[in-house]
This record gives sequence, C-alpha cells and structure tokens, in this order.
Amino acid sequence: MGDATSCALAKDGRSHPAGKFHEGRTAALGELLRACPADAPGSTIVALAASLAEQWRGRTAPGGGSRDWESYRAGGLDALAAVAAS
Repeated sequence: MGDATSCALAKDGRSHPAGKFHEGRTAALGELLRACPADAPGSTIVALAASLAEQWRGRTAPGGGSRDWESYRAGGLDALAAVAAS
C-alpha cells in the first residue's frame, strides 16, 4: 500500500482485496476490543470473539458483495476465528 491510505487507494477505482483483508482484520479486532471489559477473563474474550464472528457472518455486505467487501469480511472472520480458537 506504500505511502497511501486505504481510503485513497479505494478512490482510484481499482480493487485492493489484500489491503481490505487486513483492514477487515483490524476492524474486527477493534470491535472485539471495544466489546471486552478490561478485566475480562480469556474465556469471556473467546466467547465474545465467537459471537462477533456470527454477527459478521450474518451482515449483508455493502456494495452488493464486491470482491473488496468479501475480502474485508474474510479478514474480519479470520481474525475473530483465531481469537475464538485460542
């Protein structure tokens, strides 16, 4: 992605699924972090990750399910699955 932001790259009209995959991972982990109490035990974090993954699976992808949005979702699900499996 070089020195350009993902938003700037998206505006150029080209697809950037690899960048969107990592953006989705970051978004999902941020969502998980915001949902977790600071003193949450590991079992709570694992359960929250599994619950968030179900929510991510059920969301309708904006933009009609474009390749970028599918990559974004896949990245989020990948990150949440890694936490849920730990």
